[in-house]
Amino acid sequence: MRTGKILLVFGMGVFLALAAFGNIAGPKGGFGAVQAAVGMETTFQVPGSMWRAVTSPVLIWLGLAGIVLGEIAGAVYCLWGAANMWSARVSSAAFNSAKSKALLGLTITAVLYFVGFHVIAGEWFLMWQSKEVNVLPDAFRNFASAILIMMWVSSPDD
Repeated sequence: MRTGKILLVFGMGVFLALAAFGNIAGPKGGFGAVQAAVGMETTFQVPGSMWRAVTSPVLIWLGLAGIVLGEIAGAVYCLWGAANMWSARVSSAAFNSAKSKALLGLTITAVLYFVGFHVIAGEWFLMWQSKEVNVLPDAFRNFASAILIMMWVSSPDD
């Protein structure tokens, strides 16, 4: 079971590193996605809600930077945690103690995808109204994966 926990934490770290790399290597794509979401370009365009839209390029770049920093932090802690867990895999007590970095990385990931995408993009910027720019199902899958892995990793190992 320990190896499975290590591999899932490692996998999440790799996933987050690849997501960050993609956003860094193709910043115009990430910028365009954030711009469409926070600009509320494809929502129902209800006048009473459109005051929330953000069109400032500076704020859009800051939003993208926040996403990338969250992905990098999650990746670093997950990979660090997986390495710590791997090093401690022979002893139950050591393995249980080695989980803290992994759990922090998974927590950062869950917060990024739930707060960043569901709360802010989904509800504040009404992304749920969009058929063209709606990554909420993907964000939920990432959030749920982080939570499920976190629940399993945090269970004690004998």
